[in-house]
This record gives sequence, C-alpha cells and structure tokens, in this order.
Amino acid sequence: NFSGTVNLVTRDSEVLWLGFLLPGEVGKIAAGYYKTALAIINLILMPINPFIATTFPEIARAVGENAWDKLRSLLKRLTVISAAWTFLVGFFLLVAGEWLITTFYGAEYAPSTPAALILLLGFGIANILYWNRPLLLSLGMPTYPLKVMIFAGAAKILLSFILVPRFGYLAQATLMSTYFVVSVGMIVWKGMSEIKRRS
Repeated sequence: NFSGTVNLVTRDSEVLWLGFLLPGEVGKIAAGYYKTALAIINLILMPINPFIATTFPEIARAVGENAWDKLRSLLKRLTVISAAWTFLVGFFLLVAGEWLITTFYGAEYAPSTPAALILLLGFGIANILYWNRPLLLSLGMPTYPLKVMIFAGAAKILLSFILVPRFGYLAQATLMSTYFVVSVGMIVWKGMSEIKRRS
C-alpha cells in the first residue's frame, strides 16, 4: 500500500527521525520526550478513529445519490461531533498536560509538555476534519490526497534536516503540526470545491 508507505516515512517515524537527526544522547532524550508527547496526544485520537470506517459508507451513499445538501449537512455534523471531543480533550491538555505527564511518566518527562501542546494543533485539525480522505475517495479522487501527502511530507522531511539539528524536538513537533494543517487543509479545500462544482 503506497499510501501506508508514505505515512510511515512522513508521519509515523518521527521518533526515528529525531534519533537520526540529533547526535548521541541528545537524540535519545529528545526522542523520549517526543514519544511521550505523542502518547498523550493519542488521547484525542482514540474515540474518533472508529468513526472513520462508519463514516465512509454514509459519505459514499450521499455522493452516489448526488445529495449534495445532505452531504454538506453530514460533514457539518461529523465536524461538530469531532470538534467537541477534540476541544474538550485539548482544553484538558492545555490546563493539566504537564500534571498528566509528570504523574504518569515522571517529573523528568515534563519537557514533553511543550511538544504535546504544539502537536495538539496539528493532530486536532486532523481529528476534527477526519473525513477529508473518505470524502475524496467517495468523489472518485483517490490520488489527490496521496499527492498532497507526498509533497507536504517531502517538504517536512527536508525542513527537518535544516531545523531539527538546530532547534531540536520542538521543531519536529512544529513541522508535524504544520504538515497536518497544510495537507488536511488542502484535501478539505479540494473536496469542498468539488462538491460546489458538482452541485
């Protein structure tokens, strides 16, 4: 699966990239902080992930029926539901993130907090607009998200080589969040433009 390979290189191997880009012990410590931040951010993703499989048939049905108003209404409801959960957990992490990290991982992992808050932005956007790829698949445009992920991912990796050795794991977290905001934003824009064009 080419899409899975792209995700593996650009999104799911962040800890390995940090270990590679930062020297010796610094890389190991940064990777530990980053891995902890990702573990905390997974709180946001857990309840939304099961929705993806159930959402696709509904979106595909609305597209098949050319029911564009129904589709817009469905996407709006899905966004409200995922946004409510994301903002709730996001607020909790903003207020109590450091306490959560130091309680469950130890005081030495407190520097993970800024990375978790930076990642919260990108993962939050991806979580709220989780229907972006199912929408384009339903519209018969499966290659567009792949192209976006390839180009945005390549830019992210290139910038990682420039910024991470200088600014460390916080730069990696910023690049990851930016990757999500840009790629998800472009996919959603394309999907909504296509709905407008067809309707």
